Amino acid sequence: MAQLPQQSMQQPQQPRTVNTPLGLPPRSGAKPRIDPNQIPSPVQIQVKDIAKYETPDAYYGTCDLQEPLPLASTYFRSLDQGNCNPHFMRSTLQTVPATADLIRDTGLPFGLVLQPLAKLHPDDTALPVVPLAARCSRCKAYINPWCKFTQGGQNFVCNLCEYENTVAPEDACPCDISGRRMDAEQRPEFMLGSVEYDAPEEYWQDVEPKPLHWLIAIDVSRRAMERPVLGSLVQTLKQMLASGFPPSIKIGIMTFDTSIHFWNLKGENATMMVVSDIDDVFVPMSAHDMFVDPTESRATIENLLDQLLALFHNEHNVMPHAVFASAVQAAALALKSTGGKVTVFQSSLPSLGPGVLKNRDDPKIYGQEREKGLFQPQDTFYTQLGTSCVQAGVSVDLWLIPAISTPYMDVATIGVLSALTGGDTHYLPDFDAQLHSVQFMHDFKHAIYREQGYRAALRVRCSNGLSVEDHYGNFNMSNATDVELANINADTTVGIALKHDGKLPENKPVYFQCALLYTTAQGQRRVRVHNLSLNVGATANPVFKLADLDTSLNFIIKRNITLTAKRSLTDLSYDMDQLAVKILTSYRKYCASGASAAQLILPESYKNLPLLFSSMKKSAIMRKDPSLNVDTRVYFFRKIKALSVSGTIQFLYPKCVQLHTWFEEQGPLPLERLSYDRFDPAGIYWIQSHSALFVWIGANASPQLVEGMFGTSNRNEINPLMEQLPVIENSTINNQLRQIYYASTNDIPYLPRLQVIRHGMDLEVELSKVLVEDETFNQMSYVDYLCMIHKHIQTEVSGIA
Repeated sequence: MAQLPQQSMQQPQQPRTVNTPLGLPPRSGAKPRIDPNQIPSPVQIQVKDIAKYETPDAYYGTCDLQEPLPLASTYFRSLDQGNCNPHFMRSTLQTVPATADLIRDTGLPFGLVLQPLAKLHPDDTALPVVPLAARCSRCKAYINPWCKFTQGGQNFVCNLCEYENTVAPEDACPCDISGRRMDAEQRPEFMLGSVEYDAPEEYWQDVEPKPLHWLIAIDVSRRAMERPVLGSLVQTLKQMLASGFPPSIKIGIMTFDTSIHFWNLKGENATMMVVSDIDDVFVPMSAHDMFVDPTESRATIENLLDQLLALFHNEHNVMPHAVFASAVQAAALALKSTGGKVTVFQSSLPSLGPGVLKNRDDPKIYGQEREKGLFQPQDTFYTQLGTSCVQAGVSVDLWLIPAISTPYMDVATIGVLSALTGGDTHYLPDFDAQLHSVQFMHDFKHAIYREQGYRAALRVRCSNGLSVEDHYGNFNMSNATDVELANINADTTVGIALKHDGKLPENKPVYFQCALLYTTAQGQRRVRVHNLSLNVGATANPVFKLADLDTSLNFIIKRNITLTAKRSLTDLSYDMDQLAVKILTSYRKYCASGASAAQLILPESYKNLPLLFSSMKKSAIMRKDPSLNVDTRVYFFRKIKALSVSGTIQFLYPKCVQLHTWFEEQGPLPLERLSYDRFDPAGIYWIQSHSALFVWIGANASPQLVEGMFGTSNRNEINPLMEQLPVIENSTINNQLRQIYYASTNDIPYLPRLQVIRHGMDLEVELSKVLVEDETFNQMSYVDYLCMIHKHIQTEVSGIA
């Protein structure tokens, strides 16, 4: 239990001079305040968790249900003891309430967050691949470590539905006196919380599994050439051809303007076939000619890439329009027999052929009730197209890079294609190859090099007494139980809302099982199964004690973004305030009823809830900001809705590293809180948000450190818009800085843009957006928000009394 001294909650401070980021109006320091050093901070918890789990011999045992989960931001090892690794599945509540009434009374969110193909710590054991094992004949759950064997191993009792099944004679094995199979240690499915099964032919769904087929569809209209996207794509693909693609993958290329150009990649020179009938598209060549091994056909592909630049990136390109929807339809047809992945580059609002859209952007309604209409598709065309892609096992990655002359693209409508198929949306409205090519290359490569599969279906099963209420994320559902993902990858994350169907017995665990049927990028049909066993609590104390705030925030964000179709951002912001008050008041009522009403009492597990809710309200998904156009807002909706738990924490509270301290002392990275008042003019700070990576150089920073980092001690000579960190030979400091950069950005799906800020010289408006403890965009500072929440809690407590 965290508590603040009563006097600190009421202590007014004298007016003072407050530092203000350059480019923002001066901030007042005259408001009543509490001491910021006495209020909870994620930094305190992160430092403690790092010390616990990031030491050489430390690990988290997955069946240790008496301790909180490691923080999602901690780089921890995990030992599978029968429950799956938390990277794969986390519960908002480590102790499950026995009744629905307890959920209602506490206000705590109840659900799971799944990341079935999550990348693990390098020291974690890889999932074993085994032959398909027995399943419960009633609920179809897969056998797992929590099933009980009876009748000397002849039967097993399903831990989920409690049905007693007969073991097939060829799979039966004697048990010891405890009921454990004698061969358990040789059977990973009886020992581990996560396994992967080879799926037999009856799991193929009438489509023979094949290696991933990847089609790149490129807008080559005149508008697309307003930005140098084609050149960056050509450069990136050539690098990938030189370094090698994932094994077995097949690649194809298609271009489009007012017609669609299919490229035959067989032979020494690529040949083009044009389809001009954009209202009834067809594929004029076989998949055998269209898709090739990129290693075997490297020379042909490289020659074609050079040819594309010569054909389209010149002043003779007079085709102003691009038949976007027709191109997607053609791509889906090309992949219909195999399934696979389409990456589409588009530069403008669709204006020709099927799926034509009108420009409905209206800045006058930003921030108003009617704004939520702009967050929804204009019509059902792209929803239907996306659904047909899912049925064909085809995912759509969108690269939306608007032309300078036509900036509005209606991401809410065309972005449905990615949202339904499990694809990614990349939105680069200000793309400049000289500034953003590193970001472009990273994001493009990551989308194909990460672990992934296609034609996926995911289902969650629960113990008797619990059931799935809803699903949150970017996917399609044609029934109430199966999440359909045309693409599933290491970054794919799904939220699962749970509900009670009855009272749970207090002396028995509850179980959850996530089963993912998919085809790997190498062409194997697999079933990946993750299992989780949790204890049950009948009172609020044990439930609050092990509640997981990181997972809860991810769950709440996914749910809130889903609700933007029905509720305005103002209403959702109000709902968050009410939820914070509800949860914290419930804790006082049920767990700390003897405390003084004037004293702020916070549950240890949820003590950073006010700060992180305040941060969410200041973020691009919720803040009132006239400069945030609707395309950008919806892009963030889709992007953040798909984030992992660790990605959500980075989004809400980016890590801020005191580089000047770390260069001197080494050891764990020294973290700082996200407030401009805490920046030392003699310091150098590293702040990695989801969209930008800031290096802030104080006006009085050590010239030796600055020179070690950038090769010059003169701040005037440092380029604030450098695309990547310089490489300085024989500089230990520069080498250490680049190690931090690569370690923190290597496996993330979206590379943040590097921005160097020279204190007193460069505008700090963008930086201020991530300094979430400060007052920004007419949103309260953390201190003021905490005081407001406390005031509402006092009102509620008085009403209870």
